[in-house]
Amino acid sequence: MTLGWTSPLRTARLALHSSSRPNAGSLRAFSLFPDITPARPTPPHLEQPPTGPIPYDAVPNPLTLSKVSAQLSKTVAPLPKYHFHGIFSRNNTKVYLCGPDGKLVPQGWWSGGSCGFKGANRKSHEAGYQCAVHAFRRLEEVIKDKGRVSLALHFAGFGKGRFAVEGVFLTSEGDRIRPLVVEVEDRTRIKIGGTRSKKKRRV
Repeated sequence: MTLGWTSPLRTARLALHSSSRPNAGSLRAFSLFPDITPARPTPPHLEQPPTGPIPYDAVPNPLTLSKVSAQLSKTVAPLPKYHFHGIFSRNNTKVYLCGPDGKLVPQGWWSGGSCGFKGANRKSHEAGYQCAVHAFRRLEEVIKDKGRVSLALHFAGFGKGRFAVEGVFLTSEGDRIRPLVVEVEDRTRIKIGGTRSKKKRRV
């Protein structure tokens, strides 16, 4: 007894051997739904053919300055940049305030010892806090004398005083100084290779 039904696999093999180049019939045989012919993608309709490359000024560049911003940048002079140096070692905390020329501001340096801390307390959290507060007061005096300035921070070392100085900028005592900061730099030296290190100091 023979049935009139043929398997789709046999139909696909017959279509493949009948022609070396697949046509619509072979594609219909390969598909799971033989009654549906796969539609070919049609290119999108263009109302007007392209006339050539797009000119540079046709599309505004969002990264370029506007005319108003460009005029303001030319007319407004940049603020003088003062430098706040913090050196935080294992034994002491030092803070320096320098002008735009790199020279030290008069009465512009503080350390744990100058703030009244002796011995091992010079590296403590409170010593760094007091150094930063004194530096902020001196910077406010400079602003009163010479007008608005900008401030660049330069830190070196990872002593306990560093976390204190960074915390002062986030407190109420640093509200007037925080908006002036335009640059933050870490100048901690990292040794890679080289000669043998000095013996560690053990107290």
